[in-house]
Amino acid sequence: MTSSDAVPAPDTSISASDLRSPHGALRRTAVVLVVVLVVAGVAGGVWWRVWVEDPLEAQLAELASDPAAALDYLAPIDDAEQADTDDDTSKEDGDLWVPSDEAHQHWDQLADRRWGTKGITALTQALAAASSLRNTDTSTDDNRRATWATAQGVILLANHTGQLTDQAKANVGVVLGNCPTELMALAQRVHITATGPDGYYTTTPLTTGGTDQQAITTATAHLMYEVADSTEAAYEISRSATAYTAARASQYMNTHGASTDTLADFYARNADALNLLALLGNTTDAVNAGTAASTDLLTITTNTNGQHTITHTPTTTPQPNPTITTDTPGLLTPAYTNAFNAGLINNPPDPNTTTWYTVDTNGGHHITLKTNEQQRNFYTWVTDGSGNSLGVKDVMNRIGINGNSERWRTTDEFKEYYGGDEW
Repeated sequence: MTSSDAVPAPDTSISASDLRSPHGALRRTAVVLVVVLVVAGVAGGVWWRVWVEDPLEAQLAELASDPAAALDYLAPIDDAEQADTDDDTSKEDGDLWVPSDEAHQHWDQLADRRWGTKGITALTQALAAASSLRNTDTSTDDNRRATWATAQGVILLANHTGQLTDQAKANVGVVLGNCPTELMALAQRVHITATGPDGYYTTTPLTTGGTDQQAITTATAHLMYEVADSTEAAYEISRSATAYTAARASQYMNTHGASTDTLADFYARNADALNLLALLGNTTDAVNAGTAASTDLLTITTNTNGQHTITHTPTTTPQPNPTITTDTPGLLTPAYTNAFNAGLINNPPDPNTTTWYTVDTNGGHHITLKTNEQQRNFYTWVTDGSGNSLGVKDVMNRIGINGNSERWRTTDEFKEYYGGDEW
């Protein structure tokens, strides 16, 4: 092909307004660029190598650093909705956001696309960012939009598991980590929208906006099954899900009263999900490492009454090259962080002479287990009686991540239960 024969490349640029109007973006990226390279002289013949570039890939990847923009793309709102959406302070259930026809059409187009591995990877990046806007305040439009978009993405990805690269699996780990209550429900074989006794878990269900319950249940189970063998995905799921558990346990006990039994109940449910993850992936190291690292996502505040509240920050991107070691303390790290801040430890150690335990200027209690010395000293303290808090020690010693899920014996049993004969 000479320069005079060259076909002008189509304009596939996407403007900021296109991102706010996903139909425009999709229309303008309907053309797939094909770059052809001729290699001659191979065994006397001519070979053609073809690279196919997805023009939507770069635009989706850019959304990974901007959760709000990712949400605008994945759960679009029209101009008529915008003014109402801007004010979430006085919302009632009947006034909350519901997906428009435009939003449904957008996802229909995304589902009908011919996806390659690069495009799917970029989509998982955008979904990871948007899913981080799921939170415990169910009265906001953004929470509902993020939940609905997450559900649509999970269903789409479950239909493209063969195109999940290692990076895509790590991104899916972030998405599923931002769906902690759903993973606990899967592990316990209960309705995917279950919130636990007494409303333990505050969440907008993935079935919001009319998402089919069976479809999202099967898709979530399928994705968990497919990414469990990824060290990075298992790490991200356990890190985010456990941070959520720590935050909800703290907030619940602040309202209903702190007790060892309540704390144990929260962590037992979390352990169900993580032991299922370890069973599916045939590993415990990555799950324990992610669980221990969950404390990095926690913020501890103290009110005027000296009451400590733990909150968590949902993740938007996977942590690159996470440190995975054996014998990581796992659930003990966040669980004892809860116990300290809930006043369940009778005799806390002296922070001035302890390598692993500190108290901040507001009175919040922190556990840091970054070194082998800190881990050894922490284990010794627990073994010696957890500061004379034998009730806490007894309960926490019975809850852990060992890959032996109470409700599941084999991966095949899990597949069969959730209709995964063809996975």
